[in-house]
Parts: sequence; C-alpha cells; structure tokens
Amino acid sequence: MILPFKSILTGLLACSLLTGCVNELEDSSDSAQQEDITPTPEESSLCGPEHAVAFTAPSSGSSSTSIIRTADYGDGSHLEFIENGSITQTGLLANTQTDYAVAGRGEYFYYMGRFGIDTFQKYYYTSPESGLYQTQNNLGYSIREAGQDNSPNATMIGFINNSTAILPRREENKAWVVNLDAQTESEFKICELDLSEYATTAISDGVTTTYPPHMTLVNINENYAAITMQRLEDFTPVESAYVAVFDLNTWQEIDSNPTEEGLKGIELNLKNIQGSSLSGSDLYLSSLLYSDNSGGIEKVSLEDMTTTTINDESGYSSIAVSSNGNIYAISYEGWQNNGLYQIDGDTRTEISNTSGSYLTTMTTNGNDLWLGFGLSDENQPKIEVFNTINNIGTYTINGLLRSPVGITFIDK
Repeated sequence: MILPFKSILTGLLACSLLTGCVNELEDSSDSAQQEDITPTPEESSLCGPEHAVAFTAPSSGSSSTSIIRTADYGDGSHLEFIENGSITQTGLLANTQTDYAVAGRGEYFYYMGRFGIDTFQKYYYTSPESGLYQTQNNLGYSIREAGQDNSPNATMIGFINNSTAILPRREENKAWVVNLDAQTESEFKICELDLSEYATTAISDGVTTTYPPHMTLVNINENYAAITMQRLEDFTPVESAYVAVFDLNTWQEIDSNPTEEGLKGIELNLKNIQGSSLSGSDLYLSSLLYSDNSGGIEKVSLEDMTTTTINDESGYSSIAVSSNGNIYAISYEGWQNNGLYQIDGDTRTEISNTSGSYLTTMTTNGNDLWLGFGLSDENQPKIEVFNTINNIGTYTINGLLRSPVGITFIDK
C-alpha cells in the first residue's frame, strides 16, 4: 500500500515528537538516579570546614581599661570606664532597658542586647558612644533572622579570635558564628551550629510543647568551642543539662560517648547551670539549687570529655578561675544573700567576710579578682579587687551609679 505524502510527513513528525519525549524521559530517569548533592539553604548555612578559622587568645596590651556594665531593673543601665582604679567615664550608652551583655577584645568592646532587644554593636575604646556598625537605627546588626518576630535572646559573646565570635541564642536551636569585621549586615552571620537534637518536649493536658535547648554559655580554647545548654521546661530544670563540643577545625560536633547511641554532648550531673570559666582544657560550671537538682560546681574535661562534681556545699551563681589556677565562686543562699569562696576540691574558704553580702558579678583578669557589690539597703554599689596570690583586697572602686552586673576588659 502506497501512503500519500501527507500521511508520511505526519508519521515522521509524530516519530520525531515521540523520540523527543523518550529522550526527555531517559534524561529525567538518569538524573533521578543521580544523587542530588546541592545543599538546601538550611544545610548551606551550617558551619563546616570551609568556615574554620585559627583560634587566638586575647593579647595583653601595655595598659588595661575595665568596663563595668551597671543596671538596676526598673531604673535602667549604662557603662562605666575604670582606669587605674578610678572611674574615668560614666553614664555611657545609658538606656532604660537593662538586659545587655558587654565583652572586650583588644581595643574594641561589643555591646549586645539580649531578650527583646537583639542587637549587636561594636565600639572603639576612644569613642565609646559611636557604634562602628553602620545601620539605619544606629544600634548595630540584628541577631534575628529576616522577618523574625520572636526574640532569639543571644546570651553571651565567645571569641575565637579578633574577627570571629560565637553567639549562643537561648530561644533558638542554632548558635551563630559571626564576623566581627563585617561592613554590612549581610556579612555579619557566617554560619550556624545546629543544636536542635537537644530540644526537649513535654506533654501537659494532651498538649505537646517543644522547648529549645536553652543554650546559655560558650567557652572556647585552641581546639574546641563548648556550648552549655540548660534544657529547661517552663524555666524548670527537668532534663539533664548538656555541653556540646565542636571541633574548631571541622566544625563537627564531637561525640563524647561514641560507643552508645543518643546525644553526642557531655551530660552533666548538675542541672541548673548558671556560670562558667575555662582554664586550659578544664571547663568549670556553677549551678544553683533547685528542688532535687542539687547545686554545686562541676568540672568538665575537654580532653577526655568527662565530668566530675567537685563541690556541692551550696548553690553557686558565678564562677571564675585566675591565672594561677585558683577557683572562686559566688554562693547563693537567697535573694541578696551571697558569699565569695575559694574552692579547693570538696572544701571551700570564705574570702574577706563576704557571707551575707549582695554580690552581683565576678571575673578574673590575670591574678586579679574583680567582685561586684549591688545596691541594697544602706550599701552602695561598688567593686572590690583582690590579689589571688594571697586573697587580699588591693583597692575598692566606689561611686558606681547602679549595681555592677558585668565586667570586661580592653587592652590598649
């Protein structure tokens, strides 16, 4: 049978179209068999080896300036500059809000708004009221994601070097690694550390509530970044607190117990963690009393990833270790009822008859211990400085306008 030309042409066109469809199906099938290695936006934001930077300890300049953050709830907050034991500038960065953190590094200091504020600003020591991050509101870069309404509540600033820091974000599942030299807000966040595995859930009246890990502390040495999580439920320490340890070279989380399944981090004995201090590879954590979750001091080894409760005589709100290895802690016996103690294993020694005082903050600078006293009754706020070689007070800084709640240092 001889087909007309028109029928032949139609058949050829149909075959051509069918061939194209087959080729497309074959291409689709081939690509479906290949693994898609393109990272999702969420995966690409996580920290990896490409984000690794070298750790450097803070350098010590020829002279040091102390910055005291002072605040009284309901009254406001500001900064005080101290040089050679005397107040040189006061009332800096005054604000009606009080929930801030301040941290010094080299010739700069950083002022971070916490719950409900969520801003991060950088200052040079000679211009302590002129923020270096240029933003429309002059408050610095935001710690919220674009369009985020709730507060991530970053709690403290942990330095890897002069240009890089970690911000634990208490109400979120991910900590931020940030670029302190960022010229624009888009350059500020470098990557994220995912701690979502430490989130907790609770069921009440048939309603399931998921809580973030409540990361609150970060401590960093030449090898690791250790992030401590309280893991609260409605402000109650129900679940075990944990320390997640990240390798600074790979940004991978270290598995502290690889022979067992479960969370990779170091499970703590104490649950109501409040303060931290890192001495070499030993991380010291203080915990307050809460119901049957005993307070005390716990030592975490970042060498073998083990933990030991070294003192449980009291609940402790703050802890600090001096250059000569002395361990100090502020006990908490009740509201405005504290004492300063040197901790030596399971025993402690009171320093300078401080029992019953209103102690608000503490830190060490070399072998100097700086202790803050808050405003209470007839007592005015002040700072006392002790020499940790002999635990003798060397001088007192009076004249603070509000209670000291944070102390940091810049080196010039």
